[in-house]
Amino acid sequence: MKVSVPENIADIKLSQFQKLMKFANEVDINLEGERIIEVEKIRIMTGLTYKQVEGLSQKDFKDLISKIDKALNTPCEFQQRFKMNGVEFGFHPNIDACSSEEYMDLMNYNSEPETLNRLMAILFRPITKTDSFGNYQIEPYEGTEKYSELFKEIPLNIVNGAIVFFLNLSIELQASIKQSLATKVQARAKKRASFGFAGVGMVRS
Repeated sequence: MKVSVPENIADIKLSQFQKLMKFANEVDINLEGERIIEVEKIRIMTGLTYKQVEGLSQKDFKDLISKIDKALNTPCEFQQRFKMNGVEFGFHPNIDACSSEEYMDLMNYNSEPETLNRLMAILFRPITKTDSFGNYQIEPYEGTEKYSELFKEIPLNIVNGAIVFFLNLSIELQASIKQSLATKVQARAKKRASFGFAGVGMVRS
């Protein structure tokens, strides 16, 4: 029997990862639970039936688990642009200037496995215009429904790379906002001090 096994994380679809995580979250973590999860992991990642998985020798079973785990843990880099179904998608070129609707959806659809396809539908959209310097514009935001189902089939390496980049960007934005607020508070305190009201009504940063 020939079995198709993912060689790296790019061979794994987001939908497969979501199914595996949903199943894992519903199973008790014990020795029996770990075995059940491993069976499901092989079934989801290879397309084998439960009967076929249970019929594997222990050696083949462990070998498949080892290969799948290695693929899941393949290091991946942020990929700003990618093609899917003949359409080129690009990461949001100016995330710190996103609309209020985009911002609210980013807060609602975080990095939990079950909503990753919707998060990707906010961060990536079709490229509508490019220039000779590599800059590009993306399609206006119309909510997550338009591409959320399509993005269930996105390669997992693109998802992981985007999440790491987005989280790092969020940390930088939060630090920038905090610094901006601190500067405003200091300016306000200095102004109050000049009028003899130092420390009165100051906002904690």
